[in-house]
Parts: sequence; C-alpha cells; structure tokens
Amino acid sequence: MVGTALFILPFFFKYIGLVLLMFAVPLAYESVRRKVNSRVIYVDGTVKNFDHKTIKFWTQAKGMGSKLVVGIQGTTTQNSDMVLNACSSSRVDEVMAEAPSKIDLYFLDKNKIDYIVLYTGQTGLEMDDDVLNANRCLGIGEDGSARPVKAKGSHKE
Repeated sequence: MVGTALFILPFFFKYIGLVLLMFAVPLAYESVRRKVNSRVIYVDGTVKNFDHKTIKFWTQAKGMGSKLVVGIQGTTTQNSDMVLNACSSSRVDEVMAEAPSKIDLYFLDKNKIDYIVLYTGQTGLEMDDDVLNANRCLGIGEDGSARPVKAKGSHKE
C-alpha cells in the first residue's frame, strides 16, 4: 500500500515507491504459493488436560499446513469431551474420532495426510518406522521450531 502511494507521487518518491513494490512481489508470491499447495497436518488430540498449551500447539501445527486434522484415540463414548473440545477450537478443521494408536503409511495415504506433528515429550502415539524414515513426522521443540523426528537407533552418517 505504501509502495503504491509513493509510486503515484512525482519526483524522487516515485523511485522509492517502485523499490518498495519490488520488495513486495516475493512476499505476495509466497502467500499465493502457500494457498495453492495444500498440506494436511495430523496431530494427536488425546490429551488429559485441555489448556492453553494444547491450543498453542494446535496453532503452531495449523501454521505448518493448510488443514489441521486432530485424531482422538479410543471409542467416542470414552472421549466425548475431547472430541467436543477439538470441535470447538477454531484452529481445527477436522476431528477424527476413534483414531488408531499406531500410525502407519497406509493410514496417512488413506486419509491424505501429509505430515504428523508431535510436541516434545508426547507419549501415547506410536509411529511406524516407515513413517519416520519417510520424514513425514515433525516434532515441535520447546523453542517452537519444527524438526523431522528420526527413528530410534538411526543416526547421521
């Protein structure tokens, strides 16, 4: 907006506006690219305490993709409160009740899920080694940065 306004003004301001508009083009391209390339993110929503940390985690996970799917393990009658909490959140696009406790590539491909996102110290969700080796599992650390989760026993060479 400022670049356009300065571009309209005469003399030296015209060139400043042109430079500002040139810097805005890559930002606009990235915004459009993120909207065109859709990524489906899956998180485990089976939590004991539904608090601000859960909402913050879901917000970070939603920022990594275009659609957030929350899976809740167990039967619907046991976890009806968790399902309702996930449905009430504005960050969640889809809730998957009775989600499996062990995630494999077949589950990801069947539901068209691109990545699984975990937070540091998360327990209760088992991951197949094929999912970890395919780099389809990301972990959000204490500092808020996302890193690929490696299989136990794997190391860098």
